[in-house]
Amino acid sequence: MSFAEELTRQAAGLDDRFGADRAAEFSLALPDLVDRLLRDWQLRSGDRISAGATSVVIDVTDAAGELSVLKLSPDAEFLARQAGMLRHFAPTGRVPLVRKSSEELGAVLLERVIPGVESDEDLPSLQDWAALLRELHDTDPSGIEEALDARCFDMFERIGARQRMPEVREHIPDTVWEAAVELCRSLLASTDAPAAIHGDLHLGNALTSERRGLVAIDPKLCVGDRCFDMVDFVIATGGPEEFTQRVHELARLTGVTPDRLLAWSRVNAVVTAISRTRWNGFTSRSADLLSFAGFAA
Repeated sequence: MSFAEELTRQAAGLDDRFGADRAAEFSLALPDLVDRLLRDWQLRSGDRISAGATSVVIDVTDAAGELSVLKLSPDAEFLARQAGMLRHFAPTGRVPLVRKSSEELGAVLLERVIPGVESDEDLPSLQDWAALLRELHDTDPSGIEEALDARCFDMFERIGARQRMPEVREHIPDTVWEAAVELCRSLLASTDAPAAIHGDLHLGNALTSERRGLVAIDPKLCVGDRCFDMVDFVIATGGPEEFTQRVHELARLTGVTPDRLLAWSRVNAVVTAISRTRWNGFTSRSADLLSFAGFAA
């Protein structure tokens, strides 16, 4: 498969987020756009092309010989905002550096994290994860316009639609999802010391760096409860007992209240069980998550 064909294939795969028509339009335009950026930004393309939920990423080398990644998306406005989010966290050294960006073209050039192993492939220690969280959360939240509430309200719609699918509802009934939503709303309403949070800090969004330890990518920067950034690590491995133990250890290392972290983690356990059941069927992993969540069916 040629470079242009692989670009087209990866871009077309963004249809789950953007719809088939928009993803197809982006895929057709992408090869010419990449050629233009390689030329204008003096880049040499590498071999690896991949796609996440919202963007296509290409390994490149810039004119100075620095290893970088070129990130492109149909949602140029969001990509520009995300570049701003990375610049917010840049003083911590815990995010990739933004080398160039163009909202007009929907493109960002980022430092490449080496070796860049995702944390779900090589689980970090609690101490390392807590250090990442503390440094991100110590940044100044003033001037950040988006609140966690908006992220959660969007989640209610997206995850609620999945829960209503018959193959999911059979295992995760309305009462469980409604209880999780109610708890989430109460946590949002009772946040008393909002911080600048990553907003999407799952294990696939934290990479191992040779020089800086863990590096967070793809932020959805907002202001809210610090616990929100911790919940995916709580359920990383093991079962309900391990999840609960991890809550208390992580709370101690980060200074959050264990009961709040436990409550946020219960909400996330239901959200994760719904998504896993939607894509992988109902498994023992989802059963463990629901047991930990503790909402009566």
